[in-house]
Amino acid sequence: MIRTASSISNELRSFLEAEQVVVFEDLGALWQQKLRCAVEEPGAIGCVVYPASEAELAEVVACAARNRWRMLPAGHSSKLGWAHPASELDLVVSTARLNGLIEHSSGDLTATAQAGIAFGQLQTELARAGQFLPLDPAYGEEATLGGILATADAGALRHRYGSLRDLCLGVRFVRADGQVAKAGGRVVKNVAGYDLMKLLGGSFGTLGIVSEITVRLYPLPQATGTVILAGTPDWLQQRAQNLLASHLTPIAVEFLSPRWARRLEVSKEAALLVRFGGSTAGVAEQMGQLVGGTVYQPDAPLWERLQALPWEDFSRVVCKVGVLAAQVSTAIAGFEAIGEERGLAVSSRFAAGSGHGFLRFEPAAVESLVEAIRAARALCQEHRGFLTILEAESTLKRQCDTWGFTGSALPLMGRIKRQFDPEGLLSPHRFVGGL
Repeated sequence: MIRTASSISNELRSFLEAEQVVVFEDLGALWQQKLRCAVEEPGAIGCVVYPASEAELAEVVACAARNRWRMLPAGHSSKLGWAHPASELDLVVSTARLNGLIEHSSGDLTATAQAGIAFGQLQTELARAGQFLPLDPAYGEEATLGGILATADAGALRHRYGSLRDLCLGVRFVRADGQVAKAGGRVVKNVAGYDLMKLLGGSFGTLGIVSEITVRLYPLPQATGTVILAGTPDWLQQRAQNLLASHLTPIAVEFLSPRWARRLEVSKEAALLVRFGGSTAGVAEQMGQLVGGTVYQPDAPLWERLQALPWEDFSRVVCKVGVLAAQVSTAIAGFEAIGEERGLAVSSRFAAGSGHGFLRFEPAAVESLVEAIRAARALCQEHRGFLTILEAESTLKRQCDTWGFTGSALPLMGRIKRQFDPEGLLSPHRFVGGL
């Protein structure tokens, strides 16, 4: 079993091109920064390897399995800091060079792409046929398709279209022993095999490294438009509940705390953003029925800005949160109080239909942030929800449980992990319960 940086890189270069194997010191500044959040000792990683095909990916993983190298799957590193920091890693396996669109069946509204394709690149290709993959993930331009699936990332469009795990028709992935496995297929009406797509969704690379994904597409809407309502959180909560119970069919409904609304420059109070998409006449008719708000049309820049806001400034802390949809206004007020009590700047944003969203703390002392996160997690759990730390310095994550999981499924998760990765080589100890 060889684990020095030079021995790992030398063995990989025996079957890969030299430029496909990069040691930590030669990585770019962004990669090094992301690794510092993902690994407790990033300098101890042997190298980052960039296979250029599924066959090369399988060979890399098989080599790692023979040598019992512990691997961290990655794409473009945009979400590498999500999950608990790893204490022991030997190798980062990046799918960034598996970046092709394999097949686009525009007539069937499906596409098959390699896992390392950038989301922005994929959308550009699909738009030529008047179609799109209806997601708006974090780091939308550079995020990879495989990374979006692995982290279960979804944005505001989930309200209408679901997440990638709902749109995924088939998948190919490399197991921990280097064997290639597949599930699903390339057609919508497909019932072949187990539904591993949903199992891999949100697994954070602990069960396998995805190499190829087939997805369901939708036609690009002819028009979109947004109505913004502003007021107190309680008043907006009632408006949101009335809207969701009505005949209107928005594609996104987002609830913003006052600070988040001010940063977006749409209101000094809390705000409710209601987006419609479809035919030009249909969008105009639906927006006209939502009285008392400000109309934004065209609205694409507004939503692009909304998606980018959580991730600005690398020193902030961003958490994924969830509460019952009927308790969103209570959670927003509670988060504001937690921040005020500790002198912290806090902002939050929720999907009004699901109660899932983001909580952001501006830079502050680690001790104050840990205390505030624990209080916010208790508030979420009080309302049958959760809080998971997405992006923060590794020192903070070591002091405050990243996942905060209180369910009873850990034994089952452990059995699944051992079935897929008996040696514990893939993303070791980064998932819930140290899996």
